[in-house]
Amino acid sequence: MDLNQLLYRRLSQDNLLNGTLSKYADKPAIFNTEFPPDQQEGWNGKSQYPRISYVFNKQVDTKRSSSGQLTVALYDIMDPLEVEKMEVAIRNCLQDVVMKPEGEAPMCFAWARSEPYILEGNAVLCKEIVFDILEYPAQETTDPDPVMALNRYIKNLFPECIVFGIDELSEYTIPADTPVFYSGLKSIDSTDGHCRSSLSWFNAVISVHLLCPKPSLRLKMMAALHQSLAKDEEIIMFDDSPMVVKALKMNNNADYLREGQMSLTGYYACLKDAFKQPGISGVSINDLT
Repeated sequence: MDLNQLLYRRLSQDNLLNGTLSKYADKPAIFNTEFPPDQQEGWNGKSQYPRISYVFNKQVDTKRSSSGQLTVALYDIMDPLEVEKMEVAIRNCLQDVVMKPEGEAPMCFAWARSEPYILEGNAVLCKEIVFDILEYPAQETTDPDPVMALNRYIKNLFPECIVFGIDELSEYTIPADTPVFYSGLKSIDSTDGHCRSSLSWFNAVISVHLLCPKPSLRLKMMAALHQSLAKDEEIIMFDDSPMVVKALKMNNNADYLREGQMSLTGYYACLKDAFKQPGISGVSINDLT
């Protein structure tokens, strides 16, 4: 399913929304971008309120560390209490849920703000509920791969959790039921080390997110990961070489969806003759002589 289908299914299957929204073609009145015309047969001559429309804006916002925004607009005849209940239902449907659209990176929606408007005189109340779209792209880099090595370390420490890059994701993942780890590469810098004639040395800075809405569980698990890494002092990479844990910093107050609660600096080496040179294909030479 694409993101539009995943979002529609998530909203339409909520019991409160399904039971409160008006119906169009016998389905909850939830639409992508625009409503059908008022005289369209699908309304069956019945009330067209309450109803929902939503729109995606996939423009990257670096200031908010987001990959775009989702705006869900809720319309209802002036009934503030009903609107408030439906807003809570919409936020509960979308917050702390990892969606995996086909062919795209996993993503979450983080609530940003809600703005009410009065339309058609004083007849209709509109509540715009704005979410930031946060994507978690694949982080495979080089061989040996510091991010994948850390992912394997975390999976071995917490086998019951889901780790991006190790576990296959379903269309919906609920971190409240199964905590989810995501490791994101922030930077790789060349540095000094021994045997420079045969080895190239690097510092990799990796942020670790634990996607879980339960603060006490987040603290417990991140503290356990921090303690384990500090005690082991190294992570074995996929070529069996060590990545030394050079620095660790944990901030439990960080926004776990945007920043990650832990930053790790790993120090590791690659054999210079192990680098694979990119091949050239699809090129031919014609002898014109």
